[in-house]
Amino acid sequence: MKSSDDHSESGDHPEEGGHMSSRYGRIVRTLHSDRPYKAILTHDQCAETDCSFATMREAEAYIRRNTPRPKARSTFWDRDAPKG
Repeated sequence: MKSSDDHSESGDHPEEGGHMSSRYGRIVRTLHSDRPYKAILTHDQCAETDCSFATMREAEAYIRRNTPRPKARSTFWDRDAPKG
């Protein structure tokens, strides 16, 4: 698994590349005390990549920046059934 540099809350994200080449991401907890959360990104055309973070929030933000947003879901079926 290819690993990219560790990131922090500084807002500096040099290794992200500015594109969304990842299909989806997941977060796992590791035994490292200084950076216990690892975000793992899955790609179509290459191996998975990972990056370690100090907080779950940082890892979630990294995944949101590097994966496409899900399509909006229809709320049509969330309504009450018609009466009559």
